[in-house]
Amino acid sequence: MPAPLEIRNSPSGKILPAVGPFLLGGIFGFGALQGVASSADGGHVLWIALLAAACLGLGVFIARGAFDTSVKVTLDSQGFRDARAGDVLVPWSKVKSVRLAAGGKGAAMLNFELTGEPPDEIKYSSANVFGLVPFGKTTVHMEISSLDVRGDDMVDAVRKLAPHVAVRR
Repeated sequence: MPAPLEIRNSPSGKILPAVGPFLLGGIFGFGALQGVASSADGGHVLWIALLAAACLGLGVFIARGAFDTSVKVTLDSQGFRDARAGDVLVPWSKVKSVRLAAGGKGAAMLNFELTGEPPDEIKYSSANVFGLVPFGKTTVHMEISSLDVRGDDMVDAVRKLAPHVAVRR
């Protein structure tokens, strides 16, 4: 029996997306300082300063995930579990197929097609927003671009742990 695969957050997968909000926050902060230095209208400077604070806060919110070392996804002989989406076990017996959907710039998602609807904990979790659309009701979407493993490695692990599951590319 293969050992379970425990997958954690990737520090680079969490810090790099935070660069944009930090950069915008710095630009707006510099603009607010320029406004204060040039005696601009206080209302406008306040709005720019609030926008800077909001961007910096968003950057901190995104980057904090890089320091979370807990297990996010577990693949074992019984099924898969995603702590970000309800943390409920989905047995391999309910999985028909798995497909790696790779988007641009390294964004990737693993789509598990189930024999029925996913458990409510997964269906209504914020991580599975795509599950609320009218089509694809039996598909669980797992975002993997922020994890410390490549999509192909996860597909290979599914092949070893559940040989009956069809792999679609």
